[in-house]
Amino acid sequence: MKPLFAKPSPIASSEPVTCEIVRGKDFGCVLHYHPECEITLVLKGGTTRRVGDQVSPLLPGDLVFLGPNVPHDFRNEQELGKPPTQVEAIVVQFLPGLPGLEEWQHRSSMQPTHRLFQRAAQGLEVTGITRIAAAHILQQMLHVHGMKRLILLMQLLDLLSNSQDLQEISSVVLPQPRPGASDRISLACEFISSHLPEAIYVADLAAIVGLGKSAFSRLFKKSTGRTVPQYVNELRIARACLLLAETDLTVSQIAMDCGFVSPAHFQRQFREHQHCAPVAYRSRVVHSS
Repeated sequence: MKPLFAKPSPIASSEPVTCEIVRGKDFGCVLHYHPECEITLVLKGGTTRRVGDQVSPLLPGDLVFLGPNVPHDFRNEQELGKPPTQVEAIVVQFLPGLPGLEEWQHRSSMQPTHRLFQRAAQGLEVTGITRIAAAHILQQMLHVHGMKRLILLMQLLDLLSNSQDLQEISSVVLPQPRPGASDRISLACEFISSHLPEAIYVADLAAIVGLGKSAFSRLFKKSTGRTVPQYVNELRIARACLLLAETDLTVSQIAMDCGFVSPAHFQRQFREHQHCAPVAYRSRVVHSS
């Protein structure tokens, strides 16, 4: 299943930080992604969660922090012959560009927070004492609004930033422009994402955004931390991982769909990034679910 883009909650128009409790027979979602960061605490129910390319059992107390645009899904599968179970979860969402948050991250004293958001691109599972403390803050966030909720979010981010109880979930990192990247680079990245099966040339991207080839290459590297070929290759590998996990397409079909020049080239690039063959990767993901 291809992950779907989820529109913001209507509450987001009035609250800089949304905090809702989800109750019912399921979590009300399919595999999806959105530009907001998300923190989800499962209070009861649930059977599995998917974050990026990883499927894991879901138990009460499960707490994850997801960066922007990380594909994810929470499931509550019903067993035949058994009464349906109910789920309950606290879900917090906020944009990474909250006033001040982007600027503060680049100050030396805020490097742990900057690193936290970088790691959240793979999804983070929170465990141990940190999970207990974080759950307490999330419970408080349900009962306040506006600035009070924002202050609690900052306390929560500080707690997570300085904790050793966090573990990356997905092996896939979707490359994205850094916060504050120019509109030209964002436009180039959108073009790359929508034209992955095609040949992508630096000169064409530079022309699209109205810059010379050298100036565009410098700005792209500054904004993404990668050269254009590196960025394109990482995005293609990330897409290949999702297709291997979510579809029955052959390796050759996936290679073509992701824009690799040949199945052999795809195999080499995949091994370099994932340290295994595409078929072995698919087998690992399928058996984990």
